[in-house]
Amino acid sequence: MKKRFFIIGLLAIFALPAFAELTVDDTISKDYLKNHGYSDAIVRATHKSVAQISGEPTVEVAEKESYNRPVIKHLRKFFMYIDPALDNGSFWNNHNINTTTRYDDL
Repeated sequence: MKKRFFIIGLLAIFALPAFAELTVDDTISKDYLKNHGYSDAIVRATHKSVAQISGEPTVEVAEKESYNRPVIKHLRKFFMYIDPALDNGSFWNNHNINTTTRYDDL
């Protein structure tokens, strides 16, 4: 009986590392999150927060190079000022959110 428990114990010890096949990087990968039923918005938010914690710059769809031209940049700011529902892509980028309007919003 002791031999059986000893053999079962050895098998359990050797089988334990097989369950540790996922790392943190694996569990936050796009494929893993997508296959486990998370939406695209959650996948993007997860990768944005991981990049933000790591200090890596992230480029949003709304932050294209063409939007940095002076005329287009000011027109976008004007339309965003008129329509507050327009998404400027700064949800995860800007933690200093001002709730009042100011002169530099335009």
